[in-house]
Amino acid sequence: MHNTKKINVYLASPLGFTAEGRLYIRTELVPKLESMPNVKVLDPWAGLLRMSDPEIMRIPKTMSRQLALKIGGENFKMIERSDVVLACLNGPDPDSGTCIEIGYAYGRQKHIIGYRTDYRLTGESHKIRVNLQVESAILLSGGELFQNLNGAMVRIAMLRK
Repeated sequence: MHNTKKINVYLASPLGFTAEGRLYIRTELVPKLESMPNVKVLDPWAGLLRMSDPEIMRIPKTMSRQLALKIGGENFKMIERSDVVLACLNGPDPDSGTCIEIGYAYGRQKHIIGYRTDYRLTGESHKIRVNLQVESAILLSGGELFQNLNGAMVRIAMLRK
């Protein structure tokens, strides 16, 4: 009998800020990850995904500082419960919130697996794909930086063994 442990995967990304990103999380990213045996997704965007687009568009005008800080604290608690952080690093520069989640995960000695499908290089040299501190945290955590989600998923599957 093959013994595999359950793995909690925290999603670090800016994807929930756009309608297209929320659709991707809901219809592709989370279902792909949850199709893996013994994987549980810890999605900081889950509450937002249950809201309508008009409700979401009101958030910047209605969210209190207290609620915003509570959400940030809850996200840190989810990272603490995770075994691995899967970080989406697309964009002209990795999202600042995602970078903080990576730093927090590194400080908590979590595995960090990054993926960047964006072909633009944002690192200090052509040998570094993203900011050197971000890439260093990923590699020093025992993780890797992939050019696609499938490579990241294979690496997550290896952690279960």
